[in-house]
Amino acid sequence: MVRSCAVFVLMIMAALTGHRALAAIGDQITIGNTRVVVRTVIGTFEGDIRTLALEDDVYHNELIETEQESATKLIFLDESTLTLGPDSSVVLDRFVYDPDPSNASLVMTATKGIFRFASGKLPKNAYRLHTPAATIGIRGTVLDFAIAPAERAGGQAVVTIALREGEATLGGCRGEQLVLEAGQSIELSWDPDEPCNAR
Repeated sequence: MVRSCAVFVLMIMAALTGHRALAAIGDQITIGNTRVVVRTVIGTFEGDIRTLALEDDVYHNELIETEQESATKLIFLDESTLTLGPDSSVVLDRFVYDPDPSNASLVMTATKGIFRFASGKLPKNAYRLHTPAATIGIRGTVLDFAIAPAERAGGQAVVTIALREGEATLGGCRGEQLVLEAGQSIELSWDPDEPCNAR
């Protein structure tokens, strides 16, 4: 009798665990997938870590990281693309692909590495890239940017941005607003321990 009860309890626990796993999968909102994967690319979503392969889905609020000598290219539902070079890290904060332009958005936070972003079909003012030293607003744009994180406490993160096509607005941590046009580049730095007022 005791053994039967124990087996029954284990079956219920297994069923509940499976239900929670299915619920977690259900909470994942697919926003794009991988088009290129070189070596080791890691996705982390709500504590679950996976190694990404070619054409794997990527999710709203997922952390994407590349290891040394690794790279990936992501394509989102609006056909915008983000390429990550070696030793890079970005969180896919929010993606809304909505026929109503006022609701559409793609927001990401990059903390280190080398990137290239090309905007897609969302309205020009729907894109936001957060970095340690600035927030980048993208307007029909292809841009490269690199982030060198602070190497020590009190050190400064350095963000280098080079605009290839289109236009981008930059909100610096001191509250300054700048506009970059095709062919222009800029380098910004900021102590990540200090409050950043970038908009």
